[in-house]
Amino acid sequence: MVSQGQADQYRSQAGAAAVERLEQELAALHSRRRELSEGLDNRDSAGDRADAAAALEQSEDLSWVDERIAQVTEQIGQLRDGTDPGGDDELADGTVATLQFADGTTRTMRAVAITEEIMEGEESTAMTIGSPLARALVGRSAGDTVTYQSPAGEVRAEVIAIEMPASSR
Repeated sequence: MVSQGQADQYRSQAGAAAVERLEQELAALHSRRRELSEGLDNRDSAGDRADAAAALEQSEDLSWVDERIAQVTEQIGQLRDGTDPGGDDELADGTVATLQFADGTTRTMRAVAITEEIMEGEESTAMTIGSPLARALVGRSAGDTVTYQSPAGEVRAEVIAIEMPASSR
C-alpha cells in the first residue's frame, strides 16, 4: 500500500516535471506564434488566390496556436496552485489507487487530469480522470469492487487502497 507521504511526494515530483514540460511547450508555442504573426504582417496585399489561401491557412494555424497557448497556460496554473480541474463526477487529479484484479495481480495507479503530468516510463501506472477506470473509482473506498469497460472487455477489480490528494479533502 502507498502511504500518504509517498503519494504526496510522487504527485509533487510528477507535477514539477509536468510544469517544466508545459513551460517548454509554451515557449515553443510563443515562438511559433511570433513566426506566424510576422508572416501574416509581411504579406503583400496584392496577391493571387493561392496567396489568399496560404494566408487563410496561416490565420487558422495562428488561431490554433492561440488556443493551445491558453490551454497550456491554464494547465500550468492548475498544477502550480493545486486546482482540481475535475468535477464531482470525476476522480480527483492526483488520486492514487491500489487495485487487485481478478487474475490476482495488484497495481497502483495514479489519476491525472493533464496527460503531461505522466512521467516518462510511468505510462502504465497512470489513468486519466475521464477514463473508464477512473470514473468507476469515483466515490469508492477500500474493499469496494469496481467494474469498468476496457478495450479487452469488462474488467473487475477490488479497491485495496485509495488515497485522495490533500487538496481535495
